[in-house]
Amino acid sequence: MATLNSNPEILLRKRRNAERTRVEKQEAARRRAEAEARQRRARQNKFVRAEALVAATLATSREKTRIQRVSKRAAKQRAGHVSGGDWLMRVRAAADGGLEREKTPYDGRATLLFVVRVRGPAAAKIPRKAFRVLTLLRLAEVNTGVFVRLTAEVFPLLQVVAPYVVVGRPSLASIRALVQKRARVLHQREGEAEPVEMVLNDNNVVEERLGSEGVICVEDIIHEIATMGEAFAKCNFFLLPFKLGREVSGFSALSRLQKLKQREEASQTRPLSNAAAAPLVEVDVDELIGRLN
Repeated sequence: MATLNSNPEILLRKRRNAERTRVEKQEAARRRAEAEARQRRARQNKFVRAEALVAATLATSREKTRIQRVSKRAAKQRAGHVSGGDWLMRVRAAADGGLEREKTPYDGRATLLFVVRVRGPAAAKIPRKAFRVLTLLRLAEVNTGVFVRLTAEVFPLLQVVAPYVVVGRPSLASIRALVQKRARVLHQREGEAEPVEMVLNDNNVVEERLGSEGVICVEDIIHEIATMGEAFAKCNFFLLPFKLGREVSGFSALSRLQKLKQREEASQTRPLSNAAAAPLVEVDVDELIGRLN
């Protein structure tokens, strides 16, 4: 005598959803692999001028030398063999259209920063140590940003990746605008086999993941980040890196001109320095967030 299937409907639905998710991920992985293979073949067949190779080699060598100097100074500082402290360089737009620079010593107090990943020095390959720090900060992609609590231990890390990031102190309004518009999290929905990326627009998700820390809504996350509360680290890593917009996009003649102008402004605002004790440049990050958010 045949027996009826006694599995509840919800289990059958979960299995169907899990199977569909698995097939979709396999298809997406196959498409990514094909795209990477095409890009690899295109790079292999691309003609590279000798001048470009020389420029890339020199730029990469300068970057490696800079990182060695910064790392050596940080080691001496930890051992107490360096008398000078760390410095911050605040750069702001002046009323006459120029730039105002204010150099102040860093006193070691915890400070909230918003760190945005940008393109590094032209033609230079990212050294391994700088890449490891960027990965640690979750800034592997350009035009992504994270909140960082600046301390005496974090300062040398930001010095290592200084050419690849823009840092600044965000206001409460900027923090709220970022979280409300750009916040994304990994969350495992009912019926899904693995966590999926989703926009953070549900307080129930916040309470489920952070309720044990006393954080039950998006506004609590904003408060914890702005005040660097006890749950700052949990809230910060609960949020995925913020994907910001591009200020200039496209390949038209006008876009190229705007990119050149943007690069020139960046070189004036954040001039590259190979000095081991170069100050950490701090820009008006509220204005930057307003342009990219």
